[in-house]
Amino acid sequence: MAKQKRIVVLVHGWSVRNTDTYGGLPERLKLEARRSPDLELDVHQIWLSEYISFHNEVTIPDIARAFQAALKRELGDALKNQQRFVCITHSTGAPVIRAWLHHFYIGAGKKLPPLSHLIMLAPANFGSALVQLGLSKLSRLKAWFEGVDVGTGVLDWLELGSDQSLALNLEWLQRGAGCIGPKGFFPFVLAGQSHDPKLYDFVNSYTAEMGSDGVIRVASANLNYTHVRLEQMAPAPDKNTALGFSAPRLTPAAPTLSPAVPLALIPGVCHSDLRMGIMRSIPADATPNATVDAILQCLHVATLKDYAAVFDAFRAQTAEVQQREQVEDRSLIGPFDHQVIMDPCCMLVLRVRDDQGNVLKDFDVLLTGKNDNPNGLPPGFFIDRQRNHLDPGTLTYYLNHARMTGAPAVEYKGRQLRAALPSCEQLGLHVIPYPQEGFVSYQPATLTASAENLANFIKPNQTTIVDIVMRRIVREGMYRLTRDASPEDFTKQPPGTPVA
Repeated sequence: MAKQKRIVVLVHGWSVRNTDTYGGLPERLKLEARRSPDLELDVHQIWLSEYISFHNEVTIPDIARAFQAALKRELGDALKNQQRFVCITHSTGAPVIRAWLHHFYIGAGKKLPPLSHLIMLAPANFGSALVQLGLSKLSRLKAWFEGVDVGTGVLDWLELGSDQSLALNLEWLQRGAGCIGPKGFFPFVLAGQSHDPKLYDFVNSYTAEMGSDGVIRVASANLNYTHVRLEQMAPAPDKNTALGFSAPRLTPAAPTLSPAVPLALIPGVCHSDLRMGIMRSIPADATPNATVDAILQCLHVATLKDYAAVFDAFRAQTAEVQQREQVEDRSLIGPFDHQVIMDPCCMLVLRVRDDQGNVLKDFDVLLTGKNDNPNGLPPGFFIDRQRNHLDPGTLTYYLNHARMTGAPAVEYKGRQLRAALPSCEQLGLHVIPYPQEGFVSYQPATLTASAENLANFIKPNQTTIVDIVMRRIVREGMYRLTRDASPEDFTKQPPGTPVA
């Protein structure tokens, strides 16, 4: 019996309202399938997705359920006959398909989805720093003039540090390894870090942010990530404090690593424009294209051995692209000699809760270097910070990996742009929660700086989720029992020591 050819489904991102967003990719896939029959693509079954993301009531789980209904409606007979499909997504399309996989297959305990390959172009797996601008008044006005909603239901998922995105990624952390392979599916991430000078917005620095394609950071796209849990010690007597007790230590659990997923940086591409967009700029003809080359490598994977080989090849390609694109010359867009060094970056998603599950809303987090000193961190290591607007207990820090771990000197056109950078050698953090007095309070705590923390938290092009669990301290005097029946005013009863 001849092996069935695979269907192709293309999935766009947020706010798209026209299928021209796919560029020449549909026709190019047909061309490549005819040139290489071993791709096993059904050229008569290339489907373009059209889904609504710009209505405020629509959420990513809603779109995932609608995708399942569309599959049954349009491809039901083929799927019943065990024909599988390849899915190529762009941007928000990746969270949609991942949510579909988790809802209908991974979370439901089903082993074999009809999906064989998930190829994610510039995926918003951990969201986008631009979302907070998308939720702004300016974006609402633009949407009003264009006659559509902003699409806040989807944007809430895409905001950095959203509870929905973290839940999906933590579930993949636990179950993903068992899903990768011929009996499951093969996931891949293709991303860019270049910027089209014609799209620079000098008021909005995110459009030319290092380690980003102007919308999605490489660290946010990457499905190789780490989860670390820090727990505060129980309060203990401390004569050196005004309250008589403290809980100064944070203890880390062993980090959990995600399953290895191939990540390829594509040279010279940005997020979505016609000239440089990772998908939209793909030509329909046989013109050489780096994105197409990477897609074809993914499509040829049939075994775990193939998958491991592509992982290694993509890792080498990513290192080569970051070396080649280390200096972005912006002299062409202005009258000045201006070069920008584009270092690898990383994200820390810091989620602060107490041991009762409450979200802490008032706190500071300081990163520290040697001797637990914030001044022990190198100049220029910190790039950006965002607090999630729906979850004030979650902060996302964006850091320069090269500044943190050290890097060789950078030369460009025969001159040195930057001397070699030393490593900061150690990393820790200090959490200062509020309130620190009263019947229910919190106490500051420190994760002691160490080289191990630096290695676990700071990884190039990756995200580390850090769950920080603080002790919610209830103190004596809050609740008492008495057998004294005489009237007593207890409104000014002072708090005592922590209760068990």
